[in-house]
Amino acid sequence: MKKLDDTRKLLGWKPTRQDLEAARTLTVRDLLAPGLKLLLVGINPGLYTAAVGHHFGRPGNRFWPALHAGGFTPRVYSPFEDESLLELGIGLTNVVPRATSAESELAPEELRAGGQALRRK
Repeated sequence: MKKLDDTRKLLGWKPTRQDLEAARTLTVRDLLAPGLKLLLVGINPGLYTAAVGHHFGRPGNRFWPALHAGGFTPRVYSPFEDESLLELGIGLTNVVPRATSAESELAPEELRAGGQALRRK
């Protein structure tokens, strides 16, 4: 699995339809560290998230405002700041690393295997 070049993202790059389709071969790295206070676990990354390489990466995703509204962050973070959550003791991972356009594309076996892998994280 590969990751797209971060410089394109920093320059305001947005994935094209071809980029989104190519994102099916990508994963989003786990954000884990010893001593986390909170580990947030997604089911699997969406294609947009995988294309930009950051958790909950689609513009307008309600995750980031909700995390702040819940008192977990001092301000609303951008998806491109996802690694900053580690400094707050918050980690992010997914049950299944494979990016899809919908959860329904995941096989039950993938979810079971992902659950077992999650225990080892």
